[in-house]
Amino acid sequence: VSEAIFYVVCGSFAWRFFRRTGHTVFKPLQPHDIRVIAIAVGALILIRIAVIVQLVATHQTKHVQAGFEHYNVITKQPTVTALTITLAVVTLVIIGPIVEELVFRGLLFGSLAPRIGTLASAIATAVLFGIAHGDPILFPSLAALGLVSALAYAATNNLTVPITLHAASNALGAFVLITSSLN
Repeated sequence: VSEAIFYVVCGSFAWRFFRRTGHTVFKPLQPHDIRVIAIAVGALILIRIAVIVQLVATHQTKHVQAGFEHYNVITKQPTVTALTITLAVVTLVIIGPIVEELVFRGLLFGSLAPRIGTLASAIATAVLFGIAHGDPILFPSLAALGLVSALAYAATNNLTVPITLHAASNALGAFVLITSSLN
């Protein structure tokens, strides 16, 4: 419920802000954007490998991101199960990345970068992004995703790029979450 409230409130605020300022949020991807996405995906793969190493080293291999500990898509009615899976995918892979990137990269990073510089604002928003997810064990990887997303946004000035990266990262997480729930 709190996540839904966050998405509605923050998403509508960010959307109004961008419309009022005339900032184009969703730009078509250009060849340069595709190259940045490819480099960022490589970085995200390295981050995932580092997370696996971290979880193995700390004996946390069964750790699930905070908030999803008791997540289950299975219901007694197959139609409801299909609907639950669909809603999970839409929320995790589409709505979440769009709203979070509008807020963290579009609003926060966009406001901080001219004042404190690209790298400092990328680090600050990455830390805030990691903290906002409320998972101390996965904080390093969540902050790293935030950092990669901020730098990708800085390199392209196109929010579609970090939204795409975030959606791809969440798609992997959603796949693991849903398949483990089905098992």
